[in-house]
Amino acid sequence: MGQTGGMKPISLKIRHAAILREAHAALVRAGRGQELKQAHNARILERARETVARAQEQDRLRRCAKLAALKALAAVHNAYVNIVSSTTSTIDQQRWRERQQVVERELREIVTRASR
Repeated sequence: MGQTGGMKPISLKIRHAAILREAHAALVRAGRGQELKQAHNARILERARETVARAQEQDRLRRCAKLAALKALAAVHNAYVNIVSSTTSTIDQQRWRERQQVVERELREIVTRASR
């Protein structure tokens, strides 16, 4: 690897950029510079639209996750209240409350992460 015929190998990126420059110059010489500029601007605008759409979809998904976690938090709270009240043993009630705290902590973590 290395040199062939006394010339250094040109990286593909550099070669690609040179080809693009030559093609661009040829189009400008042919009077299609304005068309080329409009096509370039259209590509940039389309990329920007895609970026905005992707960000909006991520925001929507975060809001959905937060809402689902809040609903689950309310349902879990009610379920554990019912379970604890149906149990007469204070030891069982304590165990259920500990489990409730773990589940609710995880759901609150989802809510706070989705809010970021």
